Amino acid sequence: MRRLSAPDAAMYWRSAMLPSDQFVVYCFDAPHEQVDLVSVMAGLRERSCGINDLRLRILPVPGDLDRPYWVRADVDHAAFAVHRPATWGECLTMIAELIDDQLDPAESAWRVHLFGPIADAPCGDGGGDGPAVVAVVQVSHALADGRGTAAICRALFGTGGREVTDPAGDVAGWTGAVRWIRTMRWMLAAAGVVRLPVSVGSMIWFGMRSFIEYRRAATEQIATPTRAPQPAGVLNRHPGSRRSLRVIVLPRPSLSADHSVTVVALTAISFALDELLGPAPRRAIELTVGTPPRAGQRNNFRNAAIELHPESTGAGERMARIAEEVAVARRFVADPDPVAVAARRAESATPAFLAHWGVRQLEADTPPSTVTGVTVVSSVNRGPADLMLAGGAVRFTAGFPALSPAQGLTHGVHGIGLTVAISVTTSPEIVDVDSYIAMLRRGLDRVTGDGEGRAAR
Repeated sequence: MRRLSAPDAAMYWRSAMLPSDQFVVYCFDAPHEQVDLVSVMAGLRERSCGINDLRLRILPVPGDLDRPYWVRADVDHAAFAVHRPATWGECLTMIAELIDDQLDPAESAWRVHLFGPIADAPCGDGGGDGPAVVAVVQVSHALADGRGTAAICRALFGTGGREVTDPAGDVAGWTGAVRWIRTMRWMLAAAGVVRLPVSVGSMIWFGMRSFIEYRRAATEQIATPTRAPQPAGVLNRHPGSRRSLRVIVLPRPSLSADHSVTVVALTAISFALDELLGPAPRRAIELTVGTPPRAGQRNNFRNAAIELHPESTGAGERMARIAEEVAVARRFVADPDPVAVAARRAESATPAFLAHWGVRQLEADTPPSTVTGVTVVSSVNRGPADLMLAGGAVRFTAGFPALSPAQGLTHGVHGIGLTVAISVTTSPEIVDVDSYIAMLRRGLDRVTGDGEGRAAR
């Protein structure tokens, strides 16, 4: 049994106000049109029992006298569901409806949805050859970040070993009996009270160190990649409750070999945003950048502002400038400055009841006046294409970053093997998704120098 790290606990508390579940999509070839998804589900249930991360749930501590804890839990049969869409479009519509049904990680931190077989799911070459089965792994963000969910799914669908190492260390066995739950909760609360004086003292000390480092950086004008916020625009509004999802699937060799998939996708997105929003003196997006893993911490990433350089009209020049922006952001998160290090230590030392109080002060329903970026892009390479389900090989993988009152349009960039999927999440109240997808296709054509459409819905 281990405490959640401070960032993971904050992610858990925020999820009560801002939905943040990850919907990780894997599309597999179906060996034939009739696949017994009930039997497939039973096999996944058995396999999940051997995966450490899928046998955890959160145990809150009364009065927030300590951060929540991870405890062992049996795999619940309710964590699996089968859906029967006939087409890829219906599958996306069903996933969009599921986004509104968020997990309570104190009950279950994950869920698996199976869809199909469906006849027209896209392939890496833009076609829709043969039936497919789609698996969507819904994961609480407190349990894992993008890299963590990729590892969980590799254990669930991989052909090798099944076990995922628990980054929080071994978690004590848990029977789930109500009497023991109540006893343990109050024992953890008592331990939090004992720890409180040290926590308050550490918070004050590290808070002072953080302020000193901030003043020193300001005085010495230490350069950081931090960008000035930009005014909120038409995309930075509350998206309402409805969701629109689309996915573009294309082969990696069709993209530039001189730049990463992330850079190519960002450049295509930048041209799509130019067409959607019109000219602007500057425009930035928020890119999710992985940070070095820390022991006991499941969410290891930061959002960095990436300038899209709308002043550069040529695809090659713009791509080169965006590539430098991404490189600077990744160097910064790999070797953070003393201000960020001190702030992280102060956050970790803050008593749980104060940290949760701070999270509750977020104005979740109030759109901001300024934003770091007009949209969010999450990019994850999910490894080699050696995953299988129901006897079929993986075709592509995708994901749909959550919307928020500040972000009505998000993008996912996910690769597996030699196939890349660029996903779009938005709301009918923000933008017509099919019109925007057409813009994004044109942006991809400019980046690849190919006038032919590559995308599948």
